[in-house]
Amino acid sequence: MTYRSIRSSLHLAVLALFVALTASCYLPNKFELTMQVAPDGRYAVAYDGTLTQLLFLQRIGSGELQGHAIDEYVGIYENEMRRNSGFKEVTYLGNAEYQVKYEKQGSLAKEKQYSFPTRRGIVLGLRRWTAESAQDYIARFEATGHPALQSLAEAGFASEPHIMELFGDRLPAKMRQDLIANGFWIQGEIRIWTAAKVGYHNANRVVEGNPSLYIWSVDDLNQPSPHMILAWTPPSAD
Repeated sequence: MTYRSIRSSLHLAVLALFVALTASCYLPNKFELTMQVAPDGRYAVAYDGTLTQLLFLQRIGSGELQGHAIDEYVGIYENEMRRNSGFKEVTYLGNAEYQVKYEKQGSLAKEKQYSFPTRRGIVLGLRRWTAESAQDYIARFEATGHPALQSLAEAGFASEPHIMELFGDRLPAKMRQDLIANGFWIQGEIRIWTAAKVGYHNANRVVEGNPSLYIWSVDDLNQPSPHMILAWTPPSAD
């Protein structure tokens, strides 16, 4: 294999990885995201703002999509969002960006995980730990020296039989750098209300109460994703 063919193969592999990561990935630009989480795992989510479809943006930017082809994909991605009943309004703004309104309610007693806007591109997610997955999460915390370990110990979470976790995903560093270099920006606020016992969080601000309010101000693609670990009280079977 020649140097040129090796380089070409690497380029195709990187491109394939980008496509896999961005195919269903929507990133917020300007937004407000609110969520209420009850101790028994019931939740209600509302999102008002914009979402950019990253693969669509990449294909427009590279010149792969032009003219009527762009118009066709506007509808493809709009329909993809509308297949999720939580999307109440979807309006195309241009350059792969959509103005949306979204509302969703559910319960971790009926589902193991909730993800917004998709499972492959999570701005905000909520999941419950099983006995097996709890071991995996704690092992990862230990391997990385995650600050949650000390907080969970101090909060007495070693004795908690049921745990739920609120989380967000981040794109790989290289993708974040490329987006920032090409003028992609983000500005928004995530507000979480909960009366559940909290063992760890990385919110910017907390307003104590019943429920308490946890606030994340988001203005940089490189800042840590929202993260909370809470006690979960499964609803009674009665």
